[in-house]
Amino acid sequence: MRLLPATLAAGTGLAAYSLAEPYWLKLADRSLVTGHRGPAVTILHLSDPHLTGSDRRLKSWIARLPEKLGEVPDLILGTGDFIDNDSGIEPVLDAFASLEARLGKFYVLGSHDYFQARFNVRSFKKYFTGEHAATKAPGANIDRLERGLQSQGWVPLTNRSEVLNTELGTIRLAGVDDPYLKRHTTGHISRSAQDDLAIGLVHAPDVVSEYLLAGFDLIVGGHTHAGQVRVPGYGALVTNCSLPTALAGGLHRVGEGWLHVSPGLGQGSYTPIRFNCRPEATLLRLEPAVSGEDRPRRAR
Repeated sequence: MRLLPATLAAGTGLAAYSLAEPYWLKLADRSLVTGHRGPAVTILHLSDPHLTGSDRRLKSWIARLPEKLGEVPDLILGTGDFIDNDSGIEPVLDAFASLEARLGKFYVLGSHDYFQARFNVRSFKKYFTGEHAATKAPGANIDRLERGLQSQGWVPLTNRSEVLNTELGTIRLAGVDDPYLKRHTTGHISRSAQDDLAIGLVHAPDVVSEYLLAGFDLIVGGHTHAGQVRVPGYGALVTNCSLPTALAGGLHRVGEGWLHVSPGLGQGSYTPIRFNCRPEATLLRLEPAVSGEDRPRRAR
């Protein structure tokens, strides 16, 4: 009979921890070697804050990122789900107002930027099955959100590419609209022989092979929250997309390119838990290939 109280105590402790971990935010610093020649490139990758009007702590933490970084990154890339409902629009704009990048800030949107979160049983079923069904959730004020972002200098990469000619070389950025909502097109995903770096942006990382086949160096995505609940020694149970659970979060070498799936800064209003999966913003340091390991740039 002593086993039951111990089990209940352990269960209560785990439940309490899973409710506390979402507040244990971190700034991660990760390095990767790409095939480019020239100086290193720093990228601040932000994804999935899911902000609402009540998220004062997360809003304040994001606003203080410049002092946490101690440097101005070359690029800031946002991969969607900035808000959970319309009450998060002003908070996310206030939080992002302090963020600066030497070469620019670029973004794609996620499903929660288009549709406000609401509770229903079907949404939980979709999370575990990965079913990409049409949503009947109320629409978000996407125009207000995008006007605010663009007034701060954020550049949308909604099914389009942008080529930056910089002192660090020619950098191609190609984004797609959210594959989870089947809003994406991929005809623009290609790189030129003149591109020193090619980087893809996507919310739900269903579109990864298209970038890799086109010879992109790095794809950044979000959506999965790195599984949100990760079993020690096993990892994520689900990804809510076509990505295998082994790639649910973090930085991975895939073929000749790299994939970084952000664990995200927040979680949905109706799933306010994390376990063994801290929320994070990530500073990616793209180091050039060392002598003798230069990979030829491929054009598609």
